[in-house]
Amino acid sequence: MPLLQSALDDRKHRGAYPTPHWLVDAVVAEAVAEPVVASSPGGEVVVVDPACGDGRFLVAAARRVRALGGRPVLVGVDIDAASVAASRTAVTAADPDATVELTCGDARAQRWPPRVDVVVGNPPYLNQLAAATSRGGASALGGGPYADTAVEFLALATRLVRDGGRLGLVLPQSVLASRDAAPVRAELDGRGRITWSWWSPEPVFDAQVLVCAIVAEIDEAAAAARPAPPAAWTEIVTSTLAVPTPGELASDGCLAGRARLTANFRDQYYGLVGAVVEDGPGPRLVTCGLVDPAHCAWGRRRVTFARRRYQRPTVDLAALSPAMRRWAEDLLVPKVLVANQTTVIEAVVDDDGTWLPGVPVITARPLDGADRWAIAAVLTSAVATVWAWHRAAGTGLSAHTVRLGPRWLGELPWPAGDLTGAVTALRAGDVAACGRAVHAAYGLAPDDPALGWWLERLPRRR
Repeated sequence: MPLLQSALDDRKHRGAYPTPHWLVDAVVAEAVAEPVVASSPGGEVVVVDPACGDGRFLVAAARRVRALGGRPVLVGVDIDAASVAASRTAVTAADPDATVELTCGDARAQRWPPRVDVVVGNPPYLNQLAAATSRGGASALGGGPYADTAVEFLALATRLVRDGGRLGLVLPQSVLASRDAAPVRAELDGRGRITWSWWSPEPVFDAQVLVCAIVAEIDEAAAAARPAPPAAWTEIVTSTLAVPTPGELASDGCLAGRARLTANFRDQYYGLVGAVVEDGPGPRLVTCGLVDPAHCAWGRRRVTFARRRYQRPTVDLAALSPAMRRWAEDLLVPKVLVANQTTVIEAVVDDDGTWLPGVPVITARPLDGADRWAIAAVLTSAVATVWAWHRAAGTGLSAHTVRLGPRWLGELPWPAGDLTGAVTALRAGDVAACGRAVHAAYGLAPDDPALGWWLERLPRRR
């Protein structure tokens, strides 16, 4: 293997990517704030970077502490010995009089100073769905089993910083809304509040992932006295993208009261491999790429499944295992299929019950005689889409998409008004008219900004 490629692979495995200096300076300027320095005993400010890399956050922090009249105590840890050496050289050159404590090791297993005023840094991003970078189970620090390793460092920072101190971290945008990061978000909300944030719709360094940066102040008294939950973390994205919030909704229950929402996972994906054939007599396989608002492009648009291209993919039921056959029989009923990652929610009705959803299509099966066309109409609305954005912004693979999930999609409020006009429009394929009628059923005015925002982003049928 070429030396350069070997170095790149090693860096990817460690999740080590240097942060641009302009972003380092922006985070440090907010995290090493004047009140933090002023409240540090004797002006001695303890700054920790738990994944210090080449030391650029510690160097910037030392300069900031000095500028505010304090004396920096710089504590850094990194799992890579060469990075620790580089950090020591950089920090010593920048501030020879600073107190410096640098260690080679895993920050999650370190002993820390009894008082930490500030935690800054850009922790490693290690996707737990990738075998090469998985921790192999749930996080000991509170994140769920699929939470990025960076979430563990956020939890560590939240626990290290003293009351009145601050943390400032560059993080993968998935921390903003992913289910497995929720306990750590709640822990930080319970101790303080986000005071500053930044997000970019474009990758800003070599990791080629979308990132955000947050600075939070630990203020336990204020957090305990807060009368309402803090603003959603997703606002870091939605405010940048100017995603509107609809007005007050006239609602009657929620979608989960009218449909059973489910999604398929790896077992179903691999269970279908070997059973998908081109244009066979079995049920059609409908993937996310075939689902448009009110329209299924099966047979008109080529798709890839298990690395093979299909024009008319079908499932040979006889080739399925007994467990997969039971799964198929359960789903071969009239239903609504929803693409799981889009800019606006895309839902289509399977009136005959002859489609099988590919992974990770979401299935909505009507409950107690509920109208599947009404379910699809409500999903094909501005309210449903902005609801998705305000709950899941940051979960998509691109900056302009969100990844849907059955649990919170089931929490979507159901409109209290009449949906007859919406269903008629959807059956006719008039998606815009359907959306306007659903908007009215929620009691919202035609000039509500969410409707215009949604109409501008409706995809053109391919």
